Amino acid sequence: MDALRRGWIGLALFFAALILMPILVFGYDKNQPQQHAAATATLTATDRVVTAAPAPPPAATPLAFTGIRPGERISGFRTIRVVSTGYSGPLEFVLNGPIAPYRLDLGQPPYVFNPHVGGWQTSEVPNGEYTLTAIPTQVANDHTSITFTVSNDTGVNG
Repeated sequence: MDALRRGWIGLALFFAALILMPILVFGYDKNQPQQHAAATATLTATDRVVTAAPAPPPAATPLAFTGIRPGERISGFRTIRVVSTGYSGPLEFVLNGPIAPYRLDLGQPPYVFNPHVGGWQTSEVPNGEYTLTAIPTQVANDHTSITFTVSNDTGVNG
């Protein structure tokens, strides 16, 4: 009788696993980010499983700032550019710091951050730490940023 009871418990656990497994798998799958590119394919041989790796994501757009270095202390008039070796579409600049975010959209190269003619007059903004981000608008989830400090001399020489 004891062996029969243990057999039924094992059988009940087996059926519970059969019922719960698809629920757990589908619930897990819904919470994962969707892959739109290549999915992982599994091929079953006689006694081993061969898994093909998904295709790597496309390489990021190579963007680089010129006219400024990370952490640099700047003042006066500045010409800041973004150069790219593989992107020529629209680009958005976003300047964040002690001011409200400032956005500048450019349709094509040359990508010059120019709130003023030919560049940027830093005396028009308060001193502080700023981050300038360049976002290629035709490439999803890609951008480059640089952080620097604006330090305009506010003293009066007498």
